[in-house]
Amino acid sequence: MAAPGADKNSPNSLSLLIPGLFGPPSATESVPALPALETWLARSEPQSAPSRGFEPTLFSLFGAETPADADLPIAAVTRALDLGVIDNGWWLRADPVHLHPQRDRLILTDSRQLDLTPDEADRLVGEIMEIYKSDGWLLKAARPGRWYLKPPRAPRITTTPLADVVGRDIHPYLPRGADGKAWHTILNEMQILLHTSKVNEERERHGKLPVNSLWFWGGGRLPKLKPVAWSGLWSEEPLSLAFARLAQVPSHAHPSDFEAWRRQAPPGEHLLVLDELRQPLEYNDTEGWSSAIATLEQRWIAPLFAAVREGTIERAHLLTDSGRQFLLTRRLARRWWCWRRPLSNYA
Repeated sequence: MAAPGADKNSPNSLSLLIPGLFGPPSATESVPALPALETWLARSEPQSAPSRGFEPTLFSLFGAETPADADLPIAAVTRALDLGVIDNGWWLRADPVHLHPQRDRLILTDSRQLDLTPDEADRLVGEIMEIYKSDGWLLKAARPGRWYLKPPRAPRITTTPLADVVGRDIHPYLPRGADGKAWHTILNEMQILLHTSKVNEERERHGKLPVNSLWFWGGGRLPKLKPVAWSGLWSEEPLSLAFARLAQVPSHAHPSDFEAWRRQAPPGEHLLVLDELRQPLEYNDTEGWSSAIATLEQRWIAPLFAAVREGTIERAHLLTDSGRQFLLTRRLARRWWCWRRPLSNYA
């Protein structure tokens, strides 16, 4: 039954997936005023999420089978979006990165900082394939920052998602497993090839960082999906868009704010992915994270909280990558006696 005051033509519910909501540890002292978010967290009904981490959460939200003791097959999923091809092949993400030596460490910078063009990506892939093609390897640059590798056989390795390594020393996160050492050798070979790349010579002449390594992660085959209840996905994040395509869920770029979304959204259960906090979190950019969460508070969280409290939206879920969810209904939103606590209390 619709909440009092709800319009039968309005969306019934909205789930906001916001990775990085609780911020980097360094943000504790510079968190901006967030009255709507803090009130939501205080008055809502906390729930345990089935998964922890951004990618596992999306797999769960779309009913995707997750393999035990193996990578989430992110490469096969996002490839369906980037190349429009669905098959049962084993694929691995091999994304272009820059490694910066720092004493005995190699610090990873991902492609968002590289300003890599499609032409440069294609030429770099071509240089690598000149060596590996004859051995049955296939490497494709579907997007400048998203590359896909199909080796001659599926390796016995587990990897670390790229987002978990950004700004860190790569050595603890290199491929592990029975074939791990062999893949360390493959990575070293590709780094040598990239070191002598003509594309990188041109980039450095123009003051750009070279693409001096790849990052292997997310290997596997397409997972099976269970039916989902989403009426629509609103996102600009590739993994969620890929799942929407595979699950045949209508997808849209998310509007600028909640009111614009409400004018467009039909009745039903909607999922909206807001990943603006991820990059500043990964690079420990406290100022950038604080600015981004203040914008989310103003444009999304505060007006959605008000809509639930007024009964124009039946319910809302705040989904995080921390293993916790926060359900809000009209009854819960009106629990004025639940005192707000600082966001740092939830981190």
